[in-house]
Amino acid sequence: MAGGLDGEISKLRHRDIRERRRAVRVLFDTDLPRALTGFVPLLNDKDPWFRSKALEAHRRWSVAMGPETLKVLAEHRSIEARRCAANLLGEFEKDVTAIALLLVEDNDLTCRRKSAGALLSGSDAEAFVERFLSSEDPYLRRLAIASHGANAEQRRQGLDDASSAVCEVALQAMNAHDEALNEAAMLNLLARGIDGSTLIDSAVQNPGQALVELAQQAKGPTMKRLVSALKNACTSQDDLQIQCLLEAEQHSVVGRWLQGKRSSSDDELRWRLLRIESIDQIERSRWIERLLGRCGEEELIDEARVFLTEDHPQLLLDAAQNLSTAFDILNP
Repeated sequence: MAGGLDGEISKLRHRDIRERRRAVRVLFDTDLPRALTGFVPLLNDKDPWFRSKALEAHRRWSVAMGPETLKVLAEHRSIEARRCAANLLGEFEKDVTAIALLLVEDNDLTCRRKSAGALLSGSDAEAFVERFLSSEDPYLRRLAIASHGANAEQRRQGLDDASSAVCEVALQAMNAHDEALNEAAMLNLLARGIDGSTLIDSAVQNPGQALVELAQQAKGPTMKRLVSALKNACTSQDDLQIQCLLEAEQHSVVGRWLQGKRSSSDDELRWRLLRIESIDQIERSRWIERLLGRCGEEELIDEARVFLTEDHPQLLLDAAQNLSTAFDILNP
């Protein structure tokens, strides 16, 4: 087999282009990593088809042959060859630091970013974090902040980065390490328009103006995440987070937090919120609709019937009437 493989490799230099093309096909079909050695000279071939096959051979067999096979690509004048080396770095379990260092100063953006990613995910990541934090490329600063080599102080410094994308990555990294933000930092980030969903954990842990502003801005998925975080953190309306939101008149958030709670004090608060006209009537009608599962509770129905005697939008009255009717059906 070895003789046959060497014979096919030698045919890659044959004068007859048909023999050379045939050898390429045979070697790819054989799929033995050692064949890669025969494709290295083809990186400089005049025919673009052979150059492309040389790159394909490296993509196919370099990992099996080891990181040293990338050096010829990393030092090649062809941008395609250098990009090929850069893109392969992440596929190696072995140390690729030496190759990454060859590419990290390349003029090509792809080469710089891929090699930086390899350095920052390696065992010596800590040694490279500061280097990339000072880069002009926000992408590299994001990689550095997210790296396992970054420390708590570097993540905190990332919050002050000129790039909002870097700030958000710093926030995500801090959340992953359970590193809470203080009030001033949260307010500053909200003022900069940072994605509020990344601030939820810190805001709920430290209820204050940041929690209020986050509640004011929250919509869609962010609102759902905020309510979920409040449900996990708060068991009573007396908890600081809920009191903070009530005092700031963030009634919609509190109303959603109340869903599923059924103590007498919770019901009292719920009906109080249902009477606040500034809350969207569709939102309030949904709160009543979600009470249908409790339509057998007489005290709840008594409250609904009192509500029906008052002046409210028809949408809310219809929802309350449905609740009352459901009770009558269950108790003929």
